[in-house]
Amino acid sequence: MPRAIKLQTTFNSGELDPRLAARVDVKQYYQGAATAKNVLSTPQGGVQRRPGMVYLDTLSSETRLASFSFNTEQTYLITFSNNQIEIYKDGVSQATVTTTYTTAQLFELGWTQSADTMIICHESHAPATLVRGATHTSWTLSDITFKDLPGFDFDDDYSALTFTIAANRHKMHESITLTASAAVFEAKHVGGIFDAWAAGERGVGRITAVASSTSATIKVLDTWLEDAASSPTEGDVLAGDAMVAEPVWSTIKGWPKQATFYQGRLWFGGSTKRPQTVWGSVTNDFYSFNQGSGLDDESIAITLDTDQVNAITALYAGRHLQIFTTGGEFMVDTMPITPEKVAVKRQTQYGSSSLRPVSIDGATLFLDKTKEAVREFVFSYTEDSYTSTNASLLASHLINAPVDMALYRGTGDTANYILLVNADGTMAVFNMLRHQEVSAWTQWVTAGTIEAVTVIDADEVYFVVSRTINGVATRFLEKVSTSEYTDCSVTITANSSTVTGLAHLNGEVCRVKADGSVLDNATPASGSITIDRTAVNVEVGLDYDVVVKTMPLNMDFQNGPILMRKKRIVRAILNLHGSLGVYVDDELLPDRLLGDALDAVITPYTGIKEISKMGWTELAQITISQKDPLPMLLMGLSLEVEA
Repeated sequence: MPRAIKLQTTFNSGELDPRLAARVDVKQYYQGAATAKNVLSTPQGGVQRRPGMVYLDTLSSETRLASFSFNTEQTYLITFSNNQIEIYKDGVSQATVTTTYTTAQLFELGWTQSADTMIICHESHAPATLVRGATHTSWTLSDITFKDLPGFDFDDDYSALTFTIAANRHKMHESITLTASAAVFEAKHVGGIFDAWAAGERGVGRITAVASSTSATIKVLDTWLEDAASSPTEGDVLAGDAMVAEPVWSTIKGWPKQATFYQGRLWFGGSTKRPQTVWGSVTNDFYSFNQGSGLDDESIAITLDTDQVNAITALYAGRHLQIFTTGGEFMVDTMPITPEKVAVKRQTQYGSSSLRPVSIDGATLFLDKTKEAVREFVFSYTEDSYTSTNASLLASHLINAPVDMALYRGTGDTANYILLVNADGTMAVFNMLRHQEVSAWTQWVTAGTIEAVTVIDADEVYFVVSRTINGVATRFLEKVSTSEYTDCSVTITANSSTVTGLAHLNGEVCRVKADGSVLDNATPASGSITIDRTAVNVEVGLDYDVVVKTMPLNMDFQNGPILMRKKRIVRAILNLHGSLGVYVDDELLPDRLLGDALDAVITPYTGIKEISKMGWTELAQITISQKDPLPMLLMGLSLEVEA
């Protein structure tokens, strides 16, 4: 029988879609795995056990997470729940702020941050600021007081009306009383814009008061424009085209849904009545949306009027101002953006969901409107435009109507990860490193359902997890820890045989690890457990299994490929680093060597381990797993196969 050595050294494609089981013509087949559960793909190749999750707090209701960076050293976790915001620092609650955001609105919130201020948006609420004061515990939430609001004429045509100037005033910020030839003014117009023009004359002002249905006072926003030598005087009439606008945002018309900062302006996107419009503030005056004569620093309003509905779902300040909508992806390529020079160009037409996009490795990743694909919105110099390639195509089965997304930004030789929380409580994790052609998806599963995720200061990952503990459904706030190997865990450092602080796990069977050794399972009662010996470091938490299953083995022998032929794996050779408790097809690789002291803590193994296999199969897959909370890094795998 012919023999060959099959090398799988990188796992750079992570878990692959089962529909690729016969696609031996693509290189990802040989770099990927059929299953990669509770492992992370490393940027250098290989997979390692995912980190554990440390218990921080018990939550009372459904919660959404956000990050807040006051400066490089002071960062905060923001939790949104029903009518409440809670602020944490280093896992400890600092302050609670009362809100009017309901549970149903939590995952519809949009926000952006600059310096000490977070701006929060929802179409049913006036935009608000969350501001940190002088200390960690000083926080204030208040509605934004706008200097000027953008106006819009929701009431169609006024061409049959005339407007008479009742005072000889026309300079900026001075007031003019207007009299309309028919009923037009309503209380809702206060704060809106009056703009009328005819015969070379134009009047632009903000409506400051409505005396009656035919009389209003406006404050001139710019010098009254005319082509006559003299300025408008009392009795002048403006007729022809006109706009009597009310504030575009209000309790009646709705408020902006999304926000970002870009080129010295605060940008809002979409509202209940104007879902396709983007507004930019006055330059360096974020709360002023003064509509004047179109000077470069004045406010901007852009409506995406195309051949389809383009309700705005997200704004992102990247290489350009990127606008994501239900109908497609747009960008503003003007530099700088001004009222007179603003060009919005549609780039792709996939449409996006309402999840906040994230940026990684030069691309903006967004979930498309079908919630079935994560796409990379990246500028292509070849196309001279943005493209939206499907980043999850090879692992589409891991994407299940995601509800939250965050970016873990690696440093040095660590990886960048996209964390995508699915509706079923699992999490798809994407490791991307374009210049090394690393594009790997793996799956994160826990004893419960993950509901929300955020990342603070680039590398602190927080979750909201719903778990059933001793028959009771409970939500927890948990944090990723690379030094723990269980979930919802507590680790104590004390020379003791008693572990306390476990009230949140009362009645639940837990894994126990003491000074590096795995002990018998224990069930906390009254918030504590007692182990059978004294230990300095004890970790107690919920278990999770690690599973890596190889793709069906294929090689090209002299008489053709062996994918569909009977074959057997003669030997499996694993290249491990700092690993313990590794199983191959449920057979434990020995952790102790002959001569090792039986009463000493086992040192994690680095090097080559191999196992002989028997039996003929058609697929010739092997499963590498862990059943105990121990470290594992599988750097490479070689298989000797006989067919």
